Amino acid sequence: MDGTSQIKYVADPIVETGEGGLLLFGYIINNEYQVDIKSGSVIKLYNTIEYHHHGDERFTNYLRLRETMLRLLTYLLAHASSGYVSNQELLVQVWENYNLSSSTTRLTQVVAELKARLSKIDIADDFIKTARGKGYTLRGASITPLYIKKI
Repeated sequence: MDGTSQIKYVADPIVETGEGGLLLFGYIINNEYQVDIKSGSVIKLYNTIEYHHHGDERFTNYLRLRETMLRLLTYLLAHASSGYVSNQELLVQVWENYNLSSSTTRLTQVVAELKARLSKIDIADDFIKTARGKGYTLRGASITPLYIKKI
């Protein structure tokens, strides 16, 4: 049994490098947020306390994503420099390759929910940009992949 079988990811690592035995761990977005693939979370790197209108106090630096939502986000992060990712490519890579049924309606719903969830930790609503007929891209994002050494 090799060392990689001991690592379970919520979303499969997008890349595995042959040289050096590195696995994709996650991403840093704009030097402010970390996406951790293994735990399925997005973490705001600088802790802040938000005061909401209802007078309650909450830390807004951590967000957990469901598997499909995490696959969608990590796929967009991995392809952020390529421009737009087509709806069809997302349907195949995020749903169909995992034996899930896909539709553009479902894609639209998950993107809307992902945007709403990300806004809870202060990621702008227009971070994920939609263009009719082109697909989705990430607006003005500096994306840094993070790797771990394979054991």
